[in-house]
Amino acid sequence: MDKNDEELKWYEIKAKKRMRGSPKNNADENKHGSKSEKGKEKSGEREFEDGKKNAKKSTGKFSESSGKKRYSGKKETLVAKELGSILDPSSIPDDAKKILADFKSIIEATHPLNSKQRALLSQKILELSHTLTDERGQRRLGYMNQPATLAAYTHYFLWWNLVRLTRLFSNLPDDFFSLSEDAVCLDSGSGPLTVPIALFLSRPELRDKKLKWYCMDISSQALSIGENLLLSVAAKLEKESWQIVRVKGDFGDDIKEKADLITSANVFNEISDGSDMPPDYLAKKYTDGLLSYSSGKDGAKVLLIEPGVPKSSRLLSLMRDSLIRKKYFPLSPCPHFGDCPMDGKRGGKWCNFAFSVDDAPTALKKISDSAKLPKTRAVLSFVAAEKKSGAEAESDEKNLVFRIASDPIRLPGHRTGFYACSKIGLLLVVTESKLHSGESLCVPMPKSEPEIDEKSGAKIIRC
Repeated sequence: MDKNDEELKWYEIKAKKRMRGSPKNNADENKHGSKSEKGKEKSGEREFEDGKKNAKKSTGKFSESSGKKRYSGKKETLVAKELGSILDPSSIPDDAKKILADFKSIIEATHPLNSKQRALLSQKILELSHTLTDERGQRRLGYMNQPATLAAYTHYFLWWNLVRLTRLFSNLPDDFFSLSEDAVCLDSGSGPLTVPIALFLSRPELRDKKLKWYCMDISSQALSIGENLLLSVAAKLEKESWQIVRVKGDFGDDIKEKADLITSANVFNEISDGSDMPPDYLAKKYTDGLLSYSSGKDGAKVLLIEPGVPKSSRLLSLMRDSLIRKKYFPLSPCPHFGDCPMDGKRGGKWCNFAFSVDDAPTALKKISDSAKLPKTRAVLSFVAAEKKSGAEAESDEKNLVFRIASDPIRLPGHRTGFYACSKIGLLLVVTESKLHSGESLCVPMPKSEPEIDEKSGAKIIRC
């Protein structure tokens, strides 16, 4: 059962419970279909536990008949304005799309496989996939030093990560990449330089800048392969490569300069595996470690990307909090500086973004199929933050900006909902529009207290 089916099943069960003992409503349901279609359901009727407490803040009314507290709030339909998406495929430069489509030839030119490696590639890809997912507890941190593993990673997982990251990097705010001509950058846990390569592909305005990248990883082989790949990509684009300083070392080792941009992708979920320390402790420890590399100047930036699973999202949310306490404020995906309403706590929602891979390179999808790892979509969690010593909380009280952070949810009455993040907390956006994960929208601030969704506790916004 997929996520949408689980959501629908919950709502259907609740709807049936409400109809029991009400012959009139049952007759209406049988005769006309959904009650909501004929206005038989009371406006915005929802149950929630802390009824009297929230009643003081609401225009709704409460009834304690049958021992339950019920809320009837006002339904309000708002006009939404689209602000853009962090996963818009049209933002990817055309030359980057061409290189990604033929990235297999670049890999084979810089890291060719012998006949035995080629014959075993699908098997090694599947084994590495298990190592990175369901068998991750048995994984050694030095797995990238093993030649067969590194070959599988380079010929497959690197390529998929470039597909993910070029989509994301092409859509991040322009201000986030406003780096000086000779800026210093650090990529922690760089592996085969996935982040620098994706950034070179996705941000043409940075290609002519003389950036210096400190690329840190415990595998010198991976760093060497990555530098060769970046050189090849730059040559394809008829540009000079950025300066790469390979640092064979672990997170926490010193580098010679302070960085204006610090990046990491798929790092902290790995180094936190096996730790018995609480996630809030690890988040503070990792954040302090990252910022020890930063120049600390206003405009210094941090970009963290992790797999879009609850555990990683939880850690990222806590690291976001730690960054804010250090005056590094989120520019994306968060539409606010307040508490994270999708923080990955057990039983709650987690911040992640997904997109279809129908337009992924055909050759890459063939490798997936041969390795018995067919893909239909890519998922990630991330936070992009910038140092702003004078930043203050948002002051716009007239508008509500929110970011869609879920798949469509089928609701009773042929309605569609989406979970979203906002400065007033978790939202359930109910709409007839076709929205997508990662989209940002703006509506006028609701005039009355929004209804509360009984299942999730989210505030319901109709637009």
